[in-house]
Amino acid sequence: MTGRTGLLRAWAGVHPTRPAGTLLLISGTLSLLGAQATIDSLGFLLFETPVALMLLVPVVAGIAVAIATGGGTGIPLPEHPALLSARLAWLLALTAAGTLAVSTGQLVGPELTWEPAVRNLLLYAALAVITVSLAGPSMAWLPPVALTLAAMLFGYPPSEPGYYWWAAVMEETVTPGQWGVAGGLFLCAALVHLGRPLLGPYLGRHTERNGDKR
Repeated sequence: MTGRTGLLRAWAGVHPTRPAGTLLLISGTLSLLGAQATIDSLGFLLFETPVALMLLVPVVAGIAVAIATGGGTGIPLPEHPALLSARLAWLLALTAAGTLAVSTGQLVGPELTWEPAVRNLLLYAALAVITVSLAGPSMAWLPPVALTLAAMLFGYPPSEPGYYWWAAVMEETVTPGQWGVAGGLFLCAALVHLGRPLLGPYLGRHTERNGDKR
């Protein structure tokens, strides 16, 4: 048991666990305190339909999940295949923690059920994990925030109820199709997260060739 605890601590130590944990704590607090809150404006911009805060909390939680998957030196080195299961388990554990964080508001009886918050968490976490895998943890915030702002400001048809399909993160109900898209995108993100280290040797050769040309 002590060996496993030490291994877990070591694993957490080489990943940005502390900032991710802080963001997850913030997510849980916002979910709990803002379970019945809505946002009807962003500065001087007024929304046609108020947005439940429970739909926005997953932005923070999804970024937290992605940040914690970062780590390592950034040098393209090969990774032992045995670590793939650990990386996958880490991603799933982080996603489970994010799910608990965005669902904390259910304890105080919010108007929304847990489904839209979890759908959004899967979408935001997937986008952020892909970004972290390709561009590093510092860019994890960009796709979730950009999608949210675009959906809030431009995601609904003029003078018509509802949202465009690409702005489904603003929908307060979840369709089977949305579950499929969220799950599929998360699966793609997991594959990118797991597959990138396997490309280390090839990326290394590419770097060496470029260096030789110089």
